[in-house]
Amino acid sequence: MAGFYVNEDYQPVFGSNLGNVYVEMPRKDEQNFPENHKNDPIVHLDYVRKQLARFEQDGWTVRVRPEKSGPPTGKDINVRVVGPDPEMVKELAQDVYGFLSSNDKIAPYLIDLSDNLGRPNRVYRFRVNKERAAEYGLTPLAVSRLAASVLDGRFVGDFRTHDEDVDLKLKIDKKYLDAPEAALSIPILQHPSGPLRLGDLTATESYIEPNKLDRYQTNRAITLTANIRPGAPTSTPAVINSIRAYYQEIKEKYPGAEISFSGEFESTRRSYTSLAYAFSIALLVMYLILATQFRSYLQPLIIISAVIFSLIGVVFGKFLTQGLFTVNSFIAVVGVTGVVVNDSLVLIDFINRSYRSGMSRREAINHGIRIRLRPILLTTLTTSLGLAPMALGIPSYSVVWGSMASTFVTGLCTATFLTLFIVPIEWDLLMGLKLKWESWRQEREGVASTGVSPKFDL
Repeated sequence: MAGFYVNEDYQPVFGSNLGNVYVEMPRKDEQNFPENHKNDPIVHLDYVRKQLARFEQDGWTVRVRPEKSGPPTGKDINVRVVGPDPEMVKELAQDVYGFLSSNDKIAPYLIDLSDNLGRPNRVYRFRVNKERAAEYGLTPLAVSRLAASVLDGRFVGDFRTHDEDVDLKLKIDKKYLDAPEAALSIPILQHPSGPLRLGDLTATESYIEPNKLDRYQTNRAITLTANIRPGAPTSTPAVINSIRAYYQEIKEKYPGAEISFSGEFESTRRSYTSLAYAFSIALLVMYLILATQFRSYLQPLIIISAVIFSLIGVVFGKFLTQGLFTVNSFIAVVGVTGVVVNDSLVLIDFINRSYRSGMSRREAINHGIRIRLRPILLTTLTTSLGLAPMALGIPSYSVVWGSMASTFVTGLCTATFLTLFIVPIEWDLLMGLKLKWESWRQEREGVASTGVSPKFDL
C-alpha cells in the first residue's frame, strides 16, 4: 500500500513518498528458512534486511520490523530532545544522533535509527498585495479565493443522478498549469484597463520548511528512536545510561535544550516503580497482621525473612540462566512472596505451639519441622513442576511468560530450602535471647519469675 505506513505505536504516518508491504509468515510447522536451521523468524528478518539493502539508494530507505503484540510501546530506544529554543533543540538532537550512529559499542546493534523530523516540504506561497487589490475594489479574502480557484478549481453546482448528487467543479486545463508560477499569468477578472491576472494582485515566494513540528508540554521536541538488534550484547538501560553520560559532557553547549526518555523504557520504569511501592506496602501490611496475631514484634520479622530467601533465589536463578528480569518477573517475585511467607508462618506457628505445650526448644523445632515438612515440600514440588514446562520453554520458550515462570520456580525452591534450615535457627536464637532478657530483668528487679508472659513479647 502506498501513501502511508503504520509505526510501532499503531499510528498511520502519511506521505506521498511512503509505502508499506505486509508479509504474513507461514505456520510454525511449515517454516523452512534456508539461512538458519533453527527457523528463527528474528534471524530471518536480518536476512531479509540484507537482501533488501540494495534498494536503499537515491534517497530511498527500507525498514523491516516485526509486528508487536499487545498495546503500543514504541521502539526500544526513545530519546526526546526538548526545550524552548528550537535551534538548540535541533543541534542537540543532531549531536545525540551522531553519538548513537558513531559509537562502536552501540551503533552496530541498533536498527532503524531515525528522528521524527520527517522530510522537508517545498512551499510555494502567494501573498496578497493589499494596496493593488484595493485599487481594483477587491479584498484580500476575495483575492485568496480567486487564487484557490485558479490552482484547485471552484465548485459551480451539483448534478443529480438517480441515487446520488455529484459535485461539479470547474478547473483550468492542466496544460496551462504545468508549474505553480504559470498561475500568475492566467486572467482572473475583466477590467476596463485590460485583463486582470493573478500576478497583478499577488507576490510569490518559495522556501523549504519541515512537514511537521512536534511539541512536548508546549516546547519544541525532536524524538530519536531505534530498536536493538535481537541477541545484541547490550540492552535498553545500557544504551540509555550511555546517552545520559554523554549528555552530561555536552549539556553546557546547549543551554536551551535537554533530553528525556520515553517509549518502552519509560513505561517499564514506571511499572517497576509502581510494583516496588506495592511490594513495600504489602510487606508492611503483612508485618502488622503478623504482629497482631503473634503478639510479638520480632517473630513476624523471622517469618518475613523468607522473602529475602526468595530474592536470593531469584538473583542466583537469573545469574545462572542469564535470563531477563522483566516486569512479569517482578510480578512473580510478589507472587512467590505470599507462598514462602505462608510456609514460614505455618512452621513458626507449629513450633510455638509445641514450645508452649512444654517441649524444649530443640524438641519443639524437631516436632514442628517433622509435622510441616511434607506439606511445605509438596507445595513447592507441585508449584515448581506445574511451572517447569513454561520455565524451560517446552515446547517453545516465551520471553514474557518464561522469565516469569523461571523467577517463580527459582525463588520458591531456594526460599523453601532456606526456610527449613534457617527459620528454625532464627526462632531458637530469638527464644534464647528472650530467656536471657527475662532473666536479666528479674535479677535487676530482684523479683522471682512468675511465668506470666507480658502482653507483647520480644
